[in-house]
Amino acid sequence: MHGQSFSLPTVLQQQLDAAADTWQAGDKVARLWGRDAALWTGRDEDQWLDWLTITRELRDHTDELSQTLAFVREGDFSHAVLLGMGGSSLGPEVLQLTFGSQPGHPQWLILDSTDPAHIRAVEAQIDYARTVFLVSSKSGSTLEPNIFKDYFFTRATEELGQAEASARFMTVTDPGSNMESVARADNFRAIFYGRPQIGGRYSVLSNFGLVPAAVMGVDVARFLDRTEEMVAACEQREIGRAHV
Repeated sequence: MHGQSFSLPTVLQQQLDAAADTWQAGDKVARLWGRDAALWTGRDEDQWLDWLTITRELRDHTDELSQTLAFVREGDFSHAVLLGMGGSSLGPEVLQLTFGSQPGHPQWLILDSTDPAHIRAVEAQIDYARTVFLVSSKSGSTLEPNIFKDYFFTRATEELGQAEASARFMTVTDPGSNMESVARADNFRAIFYGRPQIGGRYSVLSNFGLVPAAVMGVDVARFLDRTEEMVAACEQREIGRAHV
């Protein structure tokens, strides 16, 4: 990994240092891992913290993910298009910019704009017969991914017929969402589930990030292992600071 450094204006640095001291003095890191809702409003925040442990849980399912996506590796696909908005697309975009599509894997195109020119630009790059689509919507009711799905599924059906279109569409969504119902009705190739206890902006280490990562050829198991190593290192650093 390449090293990075940063600096803040004096006032902001002082505020950051004060906040860090407050967290250290109040043992707030340990309280965070203990899912203490009192760190916020004391209401239901403890029910939104599964992002803390999701890497450990998904590490046991990487083989299953690989098997489900074998058709992408084995098919002659040149592109994969993610249809999302906001939290469901920003994480995959970072992974694409960081790792890029690996040799033998389709190039990712991420559509998160309803600008007609942007949609046309994405469509101009693809051959429907050699493209897979991933509709990414946590709630399943966000307007933009639903619009994208309707447009591209209709166009794929016109080009290939409904059976072949269905075989090229997947979704990542929370269980029981409207998008799950749509995917089942249209016989999508695969449905991957998010975790209701993880907010969209924290979901990159769940299937919302891992499915795109696997499609682009990232070694997901190693990615999760490295994430766990970094988490463990941070935990050890906090323990060390607590004893200084």
